[in-house]
Amino acid sequence: MKTRLLINILIMVICILPDAGTLYAQNMAGRIDSLLTTLNKRYELSGNVLVAADGKVVYKHSFGYADLANKVLNSDSSAFILASLAKPFTAVAILQLEEKGKLKLDDVVSKYLPDFPYNTITVRQLLSHTSGLTDLQIFENPYKADTNKIFSNADIIPAIRADRNALIAQPGEKFSYSNAGYGILALMVEKITGISFQDYLRKLVFAPAKMNHTYIRSKLIDQNPGDRNRTKNYDFPSYAPNRLLVADSMKKHKIELINLGGILGPDAVVSTTGDLLRFDQALYGSKLLRESTLREAFTPVKLNNGQNATGGWGKIAWYSGLGWMILRDRTNGKIVFHPGGNTGAVTILLRNLTRHQTVVVLDNVTHRGVHGTGVDILNLLNSRAIISDKQSLAKIYANRLFEKGIDYATSRFNELKNDTAHYFMDERESNNLGYDLLNDGHHADGVAVLRLNTLLYPNSWNAYDSYAEALSLVGKTEEAIAMYQLSIKMNPGNLGEKKMLKKLEGKN
Repeated sequence: MKTRLLINILIMVICILPDAGTLYAQNMAGRIDSLLTTLNKRYELSGNVLVAADGKVVYKHSFGYADLANKVLNSDSSAFILASLAKPFTAVAILQLEEKGKLKLDDVVSKYLPDFPYNTITVRQLLSHTSGLTDLQIFENPYKADTNKIFSNADIIPAIRADRNALIAQPGEKFSYSNAGYGILALMVEKITGISFQDYLRKLVFAPAKMNHTYIRSKLIDQNPGDRNRTKNYDFPSYAPNRLLVADSMKKHKIELINLGGILGPDAVVSTTGDLLRFDQALYGSKLLRESTLREAFTPVKLNNGQNATGGWGKIAWYSGLGWMILRDRTNGKIVFHPGGNTGAVTILLRNLTRHQTVVVLDNVTHRGVHGTGVDILNLLNSRAIISDKQSLAKIYANRLFEKGIDYATSRFNELKNDTAHYFMDERESNNLGYDLLNDGHHADGVAVLRLNTLLYPNSWNAYDSYAEALSLVGKTEEAIAMYQLSIKMNPGNLGEKKMLKKLEGKN
């Protein structure tokens, strides 16, 4: 009797205890949350994150504000501008037309767009960024001619034709990222189908994937003007990451976000983390493209020399596919992905094809580390170490200087400077931080940052040159002269410094 009672109690305990899989999932979600919470506290993440395995969500969380002025927090429903994460949708549209026999990937673009001036560039090369076309620099002269114009896809080919430097490499020679190329692909979709690009995506990409909260929104077109879930986009001064400003209200971003904000194909899609998971799952189920087409899209494109087209940033290296990037590191399996990055919108979608894992990170603030964060999440999902970069000590110094003054900033700097395992110093970054402070009118703080640079890099002529310029700006002429003299002694060939020194000596 006692034995049977003990067995029954044991069974009940086993039933109550979570199984190993549940414990693993909880532990993994906890590690992901710990990473993201830390980044949020450091002002390096603000947006939505979703992680899934076999199509089932294993982690999701919202950070930061969708609308700071009205204190609206990001939530599951928040809809984000995707920036270049829009490109896979453009690629799907082109590949669908190829499946229907409407085009061939190795056809030249001019077959479909006769005004396109380069008659050896192929559709495949536009998809894989190996066409040799430059990026949106083609609009420099048109912008100078009309600084109020909002450019559209109709302006792309005329701008290319007018720019003798539009081709920066021979087609197929190397990987060279081109937003202009994806704008041309959108033009091709319209020319071949006879319908607008935005309507094509809505009917033949978003609808089949059941992406009910995804649509086109540019400076010229808004398919969902009443969307209350759409986030605002923010940027911040480099020295004050907690001071968010509406991105397109900042003059320095006018060209990028307003004048070039009417172009479709490389950008201008709004979506949610949930809809991007639906897109991910639709790609598995052949709802959008055949499996054979996807295999081709997820295969590295060959250059003219037979080598794979490659790219990368930081510690991340990848091959270029057709609208997708393919991680070269296959430790976690075969991973395809696409990042997005505009001012006020940094995004990434990663798909582990081997293990059916999905990572989506959508940020509505200019946090450039989001792409690395996405890879870190995937590593945590597979019990691997993260690869996040160390924190910038120069940035921490500038932040503390601006917030609490030079004494606190110096104390904090001295406390952390020997911890090279977690912090790094970079002369160029601290130099740029100093100039940002100066340019925004925070002269005393800018001078302090540039002075610190001369102490950290006493053999750098540029550190003394920048410090001299700052001293001159605040009227400290004698000190500026001394710094220019030191800089010229290190770099006698700098004619610009000599000219400035002569000018200051004339005033003194």
